[in-house]
Amino acid sequence: MKIGETLKKAGLLTDEELTRALDEQKISHDRLGDIILKMGFVTPESLAPALATYFRIPFVNLREIYKDLSAELIDTIPEELATRFNVIPIEVRDATLIVATFDPLNLLAIDTLRLKTGYKIECVVAGEDDIREAIDYCYHNLPRMRQHIKQFIDTELDVEEGSAPKSGDRPLADVTYGAGDQPVVQFVRSLIVQAVNSRASDIHLQPKQDRAELRFRVDGVLCQIDPPPLEMLSAINTRIKILANLDIAEKRLPQDGRFKINIAGHEVDLRVSTFPTIYGESVVLRLLDASAPLLGLEQLGMLDRDLETFRSMLRKPYGLILVTGPTGSGKTTTLYTCLNEIKSVDKNIITLEDPVEYRLPFIQQSQVNPTIGFDFARGLRSILRQDPDVIMVGEIRDQETAEIAMHAALTGHLVFATLHTNDAAGAPVRLTKMGVEPFLITSSVLGVVAQRLIRLICDECREPYAMDKDTWQQFGIHQNGYRIFHGRGCPACMNSGYVGRKGIYELLVPNDEMRKAILDGNSSEDIRQIATRNGMRTLRQIGIEYLKRGKTTPEEILRVTQETEEL
Repeated sequence: MKIGETLKKAGLLTDEELTRALDEQKISHDRLGDIILKMGFVTPESLAPALATYFRIPFVNLREIYKDLSAELIDTIPEELATRFNVIPIEVRDATLIVATFDPLNLLAIDTLRLKTGYKIECVVAGEDDIREAIDYCYHNLPRMRQHIKQFIDTELDVEEGSAPKSGDRPLADVTYGAGDQPVVQFVRSLIVQAVNSRASDIHLQPKQDRAELRFRVDGVLCQIDPPPLEMLSAINTRIKILANLDIAEKRLPQDGRFKINIAGHEVDLRVSTFPTIYGESVVLRLLDASAPLLGLEQLGMLDRDLETFRSMLRKPYGLILVTGPTGSGKTTTLYTCLNEIKSVDKNIITLEDPVEYRLPFIQQSQVNPTIGFDFARGLRSILRQDPDVIMVGEIRDQETAEIAMHAALTGHLVFATLHTNDAAGAPVRLTKMGVEPFLITSSVLGVVAQRLIRLICDECREPYAMDKDTWQQFGIHQNGYRIFHGRGCPACMNSGYVGRKGIYELLVPNDEMRKAILDGNSSEDIRQIATRNGMRTLRQIGIEYLKRGKTTPEEILRVTQETEEL
């Protein structure tokens, strides 16, 4: 049976799709499997099992086994060959090396591996993306980072003693500037891959008096990782600076840059910040998955009633929508999701950001540059001459920017902006203190969203536990009728008990009573009381709702919401 018929029999291809693919093959003379993939009729994940059936060789689900493959086994195939041929060893059986591949007909790969390893090569089939993911993990996991550290120390000792470097090594000066097979270069890549595998948003590399400190920020919380030796830190920083196109000789001034790296088919954008300290340069890398799909409004975490109210605000033709919260609370993600929700060919959407975190193809994005006088106020005035329908302002920092944004909202534009306040009720008061006239606030603001990101309990180690009576009373929950859960800690959650985060949202929609309170100069507490009387649920109340549903813990609610909130 031919491969096309096999795919038809498996329900992956229709007669029409097979005919189109065969017609294309007559023109291009490419392999039918490649053509079917290129035309989008099947995905690599669905094609792999069908190929295994066709060639009568086993199919393996690589994601279930690759984290358990030993370093000795992985070392049988050099990383360069594994990457070039997209293969990975999974077992040695007598004199035979079992290799996972997506292309069992690649005779060049099989012959090269046989000559390089000295083993007979036997193929099994695995998903193409699964193999890439396994290569990145197996060649760059935490034990590998330790191996690169040892190699660096050995090379450093060779140079210090004046002896010839080991075969394949270079002097330390060359290691600093990096070559594809050197320990510092490999360590930096392993560090980034490890951070991505750990779902980290930031990497912190900091010198202390007698040691280096390495931490990942995972789900908003910093956690310690085994650090490299202090002697290696300068070389690591130099390598990162080279990647980010920074001045490697400048260590007295802060620098900012960015670079991209491809990991398992995902393009990861890294923002680099260096900062001089008394013990040396501190380096922080912010990781942004450029290939991650935008969330829908439903996926943000807003509860049903608030979601419908918020969606109705997005349908308004003009007005100002404010998103508030501390740094790292997901405000930019919320704004991008809003823009994605309302985008259309008949709308001109322009953003002004600092910096542009994700590049979106359906809008015009601009980044402020205060060093040349291009700040939010000046940029916003220029945007208004670009005939926009929708404007997003990264942050309102001063009276001028606030007033321009509000005038834009009053003259037929839908404007989104962020503001740093603790809760939704604090936004009007903050604007007033900036010097904005209260009547501008009451006439332009459609609504204010305050948000936080709350960690979710790990599904792998989730278990019920008994909450003490005082905590039940503190949250105003009746002890009967609810089961409270927590995560006991496991490898899947790095022993934290949490995996992933969801947004919790406080939605304030001004009414006549609230507008009068703003015009009268009332406090944020007065405004919040009016809002709650009219149905607004506070961040603490939304957090308790997640607690009742068994999604998070009391400690997490106390961590991200204000203890002074009345229930």
